[in-house]
Amino acid sequence: MMKAVVVGAGLGGISTAILLKKFFDEVVVLEKNTTPGGRARYFSVGEFRFDMGPSWYLMPEIFEEFFSEAGENPHPIIRVNPPVKVMESKFLKKEYREFTGDNVDDRYLNKTRLFYDFSKKFIKKEMVFSDFLDKEVLVNISALFDTLDNFNARYFRDSLMRKAMGFSSVFIGGSPFRVPAVYAMINYAIYGQGVFYPYKGFEGYVKRLYEIARKKGVEFKFDFPVNKVKIDEGKVVEVSSNIKREMGDVFVFNMDYFYADSLLPEEYKVISGRRYKLSPSAILAYIGLEDTLDLPHHTVIINGDWREHFTSIDRNSLPSVENTSYYVSYRGATNKETRDLVILIPVGTGTEISKELIDGVIRDLEVKIGCKIKASYIRIYGPDDFKRDYNAYEGTAFGLAHTLDQTGPFRLPMKNTRLKNLYYVGQYTQPGIGVPMVTLSSMIVSKKISKEFL
Repeated sequence: MMKAVVVGAGLGGISTAILLKKFFDEVVVLEKNTTPGGRARYFSVGEFRFDMGPSWYLMPEIFEEFFSEAGENPHPIIRVNPPVKVMESKFLKKEYREFTGDNVDDRYLNKTRLFYDFSKKFIKKEMVFSDFLDKEVLVNISALFDTLDNFNARYFRDSLMRKAMGFSSVFIGGSPFRVPAVYAMINYAIYGQGVFYPYKGFEGYVKRLYEIARKKGVEFKFDFPVNKVKIDEGKVVEVSSNIKREMGDVFVFNMDYFYADSLLPEEYKVISGRRYKLSPSAILAYIGLEDTLDLPHHTVIINGDWREHFTSIDRNSLPSVENTSYYVSYRGATNKETRDLVILIPVGTGTEISKELIDGVIRDLEVKIGCKIKASYIRIYGPDDFKRDYNAYEGTAFGLAHTLDQTGPFRLPMKNTRLKNLYYVGQYTQPGIGVPMVTLSSMIVSKKISKEFL
């Protein structure tokens, strides 16, 4: 009887558990919180339900591949129209310029599709350094050393279009001034393929994964915050949470990589003294609405000095209110049964929640849409909450930023080379940040385990 223990019931952990159940007699998932999903958790208050984390469903072919490997039908999705609305203005000004996903230059879409197609060759495996000598990589080598903003500037002189094509960098943990140009592939996913909405939101997606895992015989143990790792003869033999203990033959950590490393003796740690570049954190406002709004599903509002906001993130400080850009998710545009509004403000790690900033952003949104936001419920969530709920290192919302030196084989490894049965899955490893990438991570690591361990 072989047993796999997955620590963390985020999307990467549940997906990995489903795939490992094909090979292991017993698979157990341990979760710190009381519900599954990790950063994709959900919560309800009275009549309101909120997806706490991801709201963009991109690259549907990756999910189709995952469900095929799991022997299940894909999760139902519907297309979001428009894919996103981007507004450029000044703080508290009604006048704005907008872009709703149309008239993207065909030359740009064709080029980003090339990035998309060639990247898929590498994101479906654990890259090694020799992959940089691949012919397709060499042909596109400039896209690794150029920045996303510089790349976009070659196609768009208009500041609104340039910013619209740059904001996607936030959702892979970086800024358009630091993320390599190759990540423009995300813009092809948005504007070339389309943005989708999973049936019943990400709450529905998480519940579907959880139901599949349970059906296949995966056991879940909640309220199990692992805080100790027992090692014997070069192997992990047990993880524990105070008096709770779980033994196993293979262990997969889907928890914060820095926190996981802190639980290991010095000789088994993975993270070196190198200074890693973290993604931004975020301040989120979860708002239960009294009335419906005239808003699309996804809105990005860019106020004032765009570069100054990203500079504040690099400084680990809050942006000035007048130079704050933010993202708004309004599911009611796609699912009429919902009346929840989520506002996300990218901020530096280690910052604190600012009522002035939140109040200013809500006032600005009211001005932009021309009506009062009547809230029956509001909850504010910030960097300290990421630390508390996910042991997130320095309060990062997404993990490691996607800079050149943290791409592919430069990201944290999927296996501990000093412990022969300890593996890692999730946003810190390859291929990186985002629900499609974490899903790929689960597929890669489960194959790696079956090949190396069984």
